[in-house]
Amino acid sequence: MKTHELKLDIKYFNDVKSGKKNFEIRKNDRDFRLRDNLKLIACRNGNYVRWNKNKKKWVHTTKRKADKFNVKILNVMHGIPQSSKWADSYQEIYIKTINKVLNDYFSTDRLPDGYVILGIERAAR
Repeated sequence: MKTHELKLDIKYFNDVKSGKKNFEIRKNDRDFRLRDNLKLIACRNGNYVRWNKNKKKWVHTTKRKADKFNVKILNVMHGIPQSSKWADSYQEIYIKTINKVLNDYFSTDRLPDGYVILGIERAAR
């Protein structure tokens, strides 16, 4: 079991942190495995950031001071799950959410070559 440190854009940071978004789409250049941990570090435009409560906005900071949290990999998918007439409503929402992220972030409706979908769960604090 490995721990991978990864930047996570603030566009998705709070949704992943709260559990609302329970997957990550990543290039599989680290050989992600079931039960590996991800240490997700807040970033914007490639720079580390933290939430400043007084200013009520994200501010640049060092890696050490950036907002971060851990998740555990529950599954590794090498393709997009296919919708079917037998899928339950949760599966349909999950598939639609994956497709939205692909469209928003990658401007495509297909998983790019060499990428995987990581099913994740917030690690115990």
